[in-house]
Amino acid sequence: MITNINYNHLYYFWQVSRHGSIAAASKVLHLTPQTVSAQITSLEQRLGKALFLREGRGLRLTEFGQIAQQYADDMFAIAHEWLETTSGDVGTLSRTLKVGISDALPKSLVSKWLAPLIENERIANLHCIDGQQAELLAQMAIHKLDLVLADKPLDNSLPFKVFCHEIGKSQLGFFGASSWQQNLQTSYPNTLADVPVVLPAKSSPVTNAIHYWLDELDIEISVAGHVDDSALMVALGQQGFGLFPAPLSVKEEIERNRDIRFIGPIDNVYQHYYAFTPDRLIKDSIYSEFVRYAQNT
Repeated sequence: MITNINYNHLYYFWQVSRHGSIAAASKVLHLTPQTVSAQITSLEQRLGKALFLREGRGLRLTEFGQIAQQYADDMFAIAHEWLETTSGDVGTLSRTLKVGISDALPKSLVSKWLAPLIENERIANLHCIDGQQAELLAQMAIHKLDLVLADKPLDNSLPFKVFCHEIGKSQLGFFGASSWQQNLQTSYPNTLADVPVVLPAKSSPVTNAIHYWLDELDIEISVAGHVDDSALMVALGQQGFGLFPAPLSVKEEIERNRDIRFIGPIDNVYQHYYAFTPDRLIKDSIYSEFVRYAQNT
C-alpha cells in the first residue's frame, strides 16, 4: 500500500504529461532532462506502474498515466486557486473569470447577465467560451471553467458535483422571414403546417414541449432541421429556411433584423435558463452575487 509520494515528482510528471516530452517540460521546469527523467522513474517505481510509453521522440501516457493526469489536473488547479488567495484579501482579489455559454442561449440575454461581471472590480478579465452544455460542464469539472450558463437542467448522471441554479425563464414564440408574416398570422397556429420549421435538438426539452403543444392542437409540421445554435437558427430563418422558436424576452432584439418578424406565441412552452457553479474548496461570493442578479434581471 502506498502511504506517501513525493509531490515534486508528481508535479514533474504533470508537466511532462501536459507538454508531451521530457525535453519540453525540462525547459518549463528549468531542470535538465536527465533530472526530470530520473524523478519520473522514481515516481513510477513508487507507484509500481508505468506512466508513459515511448512513442518516437515523444511520450504517450499509459492508461494508468491518463488517470494520474486527471487527478493531477484537479490537484494542481486547486493548488493554483489557493495560491491566488494568498496574494491579497479574498474579498478584493482580482482574477480571470472563465464563463462557458451554451450555444443555445440568445447572446443578447447573456450580455445582460454578464454586465455586472464586466464592471466587477474583483474581475480583471472575463473570458467567455461558447459550446455544447455537456462539453462545458466537463471543462468545469477539471477547473477550466468557473461558471456555465445553459438552457437545460442538470443531468444527475454527471460523475462530478456542480450546483444548478435556475436564473429565469421566457415563453417561446415562432419567428420567421418577414415575407411570411402576413400569411402565417391570418390563422395561426394552423398555418404552421404550411411552412418548414427549424427546431432545437431532438432531445431538447423545448423540442419535446413544442411537439406536445402541436399534438394537442392536432397540427403536423414539417421539420426542416434541428439546430442548437441560437445565432445559426436566426440566420437560417432570415434566409427563409424555416420558422424557428425563440424566447419572447428577446423579441425586440430579434426583430431589429428587418428580415425577421414574430409570427405567434407557443402557448405554455417556456425556455428555462440555468447557471452552473462549481463545488470548490474555496468559495467565492462572485457566484452567489451573479446568480442573484441574473434571477432579478
